[in-house]
Amino acid sequence: MDRALIVEDDKEIARIIRYYLSQDNLYEVVSAASAEEALFLARDAYDIILLDVGLPDQSGIDLCAQLRQWHDCPILFISCLDDSNTIISALQQGGDDYIVKPFDNEILHARIQANLRRWRNDRQQKKTVNELRCASFTLNAQTHELTKTNGTCYPLVPMEFKILAFLMQHAGQCYKASELYNHIWGKSSYGDHRTVVVHIHNLRKKIEQDPAEPQLLQSVWGKGYCFIDENSQAL
Repeated sequence: MDRALIVEDDKEIARIIRYYLSQDNLYEVVSAASAEEALFLARDAYDIILLDVGLPDQSGIDLCAQLRQWHDCPILFISCLDDSNTIISALQQGGDDYIVKPFDNEILHARIQANLRRWRNDRQQKKTVNELRCASFTLNAQTHELTKTNGTCYPLVPMEFKILAFLMQHAGQCYKASELYNHIWGKSSYGDHRTVVVHIHNLRKKIEQDPAEPQLLQSVWGKGYCFIDENSQAL
């Protein structure tokens, strides 16, 4: 049984989600109504965290950054806010996915399952591939750190790592944002493809000499995103 932490100050929404996820003993669900309560409960282990943006005592986005210090499990934002700036901030602070209220409970469950599959596949991948290398940087599968040839090191949030590792392993192949989302989050996740665009933007700031003129993580008109480096290799 998977353990889920719901951080939601709307008691009715939290009750509905908790009731739905607890059916058929699919999840053991723990809920918090504030950031303070969530930080106390976060001392335990969880498989998935559902996090509202608008909490009474602290922004859920700031709370996500704190939770990332302890947990590498998927963090799925649930929010009524649908503006791009909020979504970008949420993903930059360590969120894996973002779903806008109101949502269908079946879609929420599908998104949870897709993120759990990705997380577990990622853990399995770490056991078999230690590093991905190209001419410009090394990507560590254990620590999710990107180390450039000049020694500069950047920690990647889980989905940044997943997207970059996938594109490096398929160097030279182009993928549209929707295709990347399907490959990484899962075809049944019913997701917002803007999450891919945000992560690509953040990755370019870390790997490109000039993010405005990307040479490694390129956009090919009509085909999508493509990682270009002839020296890419897996160890």
